Amino acid sequence: MDDEPDQRPEGRASRRASKTRQRLLDAALYIFNTKGVEGCAIEDITESADVGKGTFYRHFMDKQDALRTLLDFAADDLIKRMPPEQSPAISFEDRITQLIQAHLTFFTERSDLFLLFLQGQTMVATRSAAVPGLHAPYARYIGAIETRIAASLPATVLPEQKRQIASLLAAAACGPVTVGLSISSSKHDVIKTLDLARQSLLAGIKQVLLK
Repeated sequence: MDDEPDQRPEGRASRRASKTRQRLLDAALYIFNTKGVEGCAIEDITESADVGKGTFYRHFMDKQDALRTLLDFAADDLIKRMPPEQSPAISFEDRITQLIQAHLTFFTERSDLFLLFLQGQTMVATRSAAVPGLHAPYARYIGAIETRIAASLPATVLPEQKRQIASLLAAAACGPVTVGLSISSSKHDVIKTLDLARQSLLAGIKQVLLK
């Protein structure tokens, strides 16, 4: 059955608003990655999206609000690429391989989101107090890794060790992307570096478990 006539304008307006919001997010993602979050202004985003500043403020409070939205998208996308929480128990080494592969696929298919994710990590580490709300997507991301490695770890591993291992895995999966991009613009080089990071990660985790 067709929608009632008085509902159609509202539906069209909602779709237009959704498309405008997405255009602003696409523009923000591009500008954040080309100029850096700190180096861009809202005018850069609105000019790229071809909308006025008033339109921007109808969708976001400020550029940090757009950043938080994009970081939530990035964390959700990356988590969706990880093996399911209730996936069959496998060896710890195989689980690590799966999680590294999830990061690799994310970088290969959505390098724009991955690069912003890395920017956000730096901001959390250096000035999160100045940009409230940045911790949430990263805490969710580390928690997702932790739940996926838990079943493959010995029962004697303490909760704080699981969190430390999850953080090590995140560093091993994201760090090589930063290093690789700093010396080369080639995705192939970054992918190769990510693959090599797996062995270093396993060696580091063994040290954690032996403590």
